[in-house]
Amino acid sequence: MKLTGKLVGILGGSALMLGVAAMPANATTIENHYPETPALNPTLPIVNTYHKSDHIKPNALNPHPVCNALEDKRTVVYKVQDHFSPVGTVSTTNHTNANIPLTQETSKSQTISISANGEQGSSTTINGGVSKEGSNLGIAQEFSKKMGFEASYQLSWNVGQTIGPYDVPPGYTGEATYGFRTVTMSGTQQICGANGTWTNPTAWNAFVPMKNEVAVKLYNNPADS
Repeated sequence: MKLTGKLVGILGGSALMLGVAAMPANATTIENHYPETPALNPTLPIVNTYHKSDHIKPNALNPHPVCNALEDKRTVVYKVQDHFSPVGTVSTTNHTNANIPLTQETSKSQTISISANGEQGSSTTINGGVSKEGSNLGIAQEFSKKMGFEASYQLSWNVGQTIGPYDVPPGYTGEATYGFRTVTMSGTQQICGANGTWTNPTAWNAFVPMKNEVAVKLYNNPADS
């Protein structure tokens, strides 16, 4: 019994050593992490591919490339969200027996500008919508047009700008919240690698102002405020 136990122990140790010896000496694990495109609605994705040349050229690493090495760029938008971004609110409560106007002049300036992956522009620096070829701002502007709305490079509420007038009935409180209607876009960007194939996608985001907007609310119950 003791001899059998020793043999089993020796064989078990030998099997373990064989398992270690079978493992590759320099095993390398490669992991690629990038955003995954989710299920899309019929109007998305919107793809913008920038080609510097007018045709696809073979290269030393790939005789049949899908893009021109180190030249072409591709941006894909797969998610778009519409937002109201408030910057201030004016209000009044009507304790009279007749309608009164809710109106006020803004006391400070508020400005927002288009931005995409760190780039930011305004009507003064981008000259009212003309951007450099291939820039993130230009791509965001182009996507906006494809989605059917007119993007702005900069929007402002200026000091002394009038909010209202909006009629407030007797016994009601009126609130006018002013701000900006904006759109955010999420997607990916790729460049053409040295072998003429697209690199792994990296995240791309854009914030696009659309217009100044005012949201008006009337209520006669404080719980509705």
